Amino acid sequence: MFLPHMNHLTLEQTFFSQVLPKTVKLFDDMMYELTSQARGLSSQNLEIQTTLRNILQTMVQLLGALTGCVQHICATQESIILENIQSLPSSVLHIIKSTFVHCKNSESVYSGCLHLVSDLLQALFKEAYSLQKQLMELLDMVCMDPLVDDNDDILNMVIGE
Repeated sequence: MFLPHMNHLTLEQTFFSQVLPKTVKLFDDMMYELTSQARGLSSQNLEIQTTLRNILQTMVQLLGALTGCVQHICATQESIILENIQSLPSSVLHIIKSTFVHCKNSESVYSGCLHLVSDLLQALFKEAYSLQKQLMELLDMVCMDPLVDDNDDILNMVIGE
């Protein structure tokens, strides 16, 4: 609700740079919890089943919230200076990659009990895919700030030097 009332640089300085690193850590912690608890998943163990489903549902909601943030930045219809939103693409990319890797490995992670969480894994994958599409739209709108000398460093990072 507060996103429309701040410019990109203010959002970066007061929100994205503060919240997104914690969001990434929370997501990584949930991913670790999923992977470590999945071994105990069975149709008889309702406690672990409920725990895993709750974690997956929270992850789906988190991806949805990130999609909303990226959509908001895209909706401004102005060129976006990378330095003004630098925390957003890297955090989102980390979460997307982590999600896709988890979904790819889900067969072995959940072994014979994949069917107990497959609906939420599908929802997680779909949400990650939507977030990826939104991120690609954002990256199409990004430009470098011509007044910043650090652009060479960013450019070198992107091209892998």
